[in-house]
Amino acid sequence: MGALSTYTTQVQRLLHDQNFAFWPQAELTDYINEARNRVAEDTKCLRQQATSISILVGVEAYNIAATVPTIGAQVVDIMNINLYWGQRRYPLLYYSWSEFTAKLRAYNNYQSKPIAYTRVGATQVYVAPIPDQTYVSDWDVAITPPPLVSDATIETIPIPFQEPIQYYAAYKAKFKEQAMAEAAMFKKEYLTNLLMCARSFQTRIIPNIYA
Repeated sequence: MGALSTYTTQVQRLLHDQNFAFWPQAELTDYINEARNRVAEDTKCLRQQATSISILVGVEAYNIAATVPTIGAQVVDIMNINLYWGQRRYPLLYYSWSEFTAKLRAYNNYQSKPIAYTRVGATQVYVAPIPDQTYVSDWDVAITPPPLVSDATIETIPIPFQEPIQYYAAYKAKFKEQAMAEAAMFKKEYLTNLLMCARSFQTRIIPNIYA
């Protein structure tokens, strides 16, 4: 059984609708994909390295979709930006926009090696100081998964973060039905399972005691 069929069966059992009497299969598929996006957005469990991104001389603002075009529409957040400088990979600091502007944008025409970045809204990234030359960078981005369209589609959301998907999909189904008490129950179960998955993902790493 593929991922889509597994999720569909789970949601049908929660809704007591094994024969698609109240929710057609296509509708449940939509809710499942919405739930998968919600999990990815809430947990940032899907990460991808966008490599060889050019930070251009004299350019401080970058549209995410244009800068990482193959995954731009799926980007939830920019987790890190690493700048290549000679033989070093140099991680940029992250500041809020207010702190970024106060500390790094006071001089309009100052150009140097960027040391920090910030996000402006959901679509733009700024770097500062303004680049004095073109640099190559890697962007560590959190993304949403491609939709499941059939059982042939590979699930990219990793274990343990698959478990809450059924509860959010059931919440969407009950919300559409305006069965608010049941919708609230499934939403609460989703949040509870999200915390459980986060705990199971956190591992106890013992450092080298001789270091």
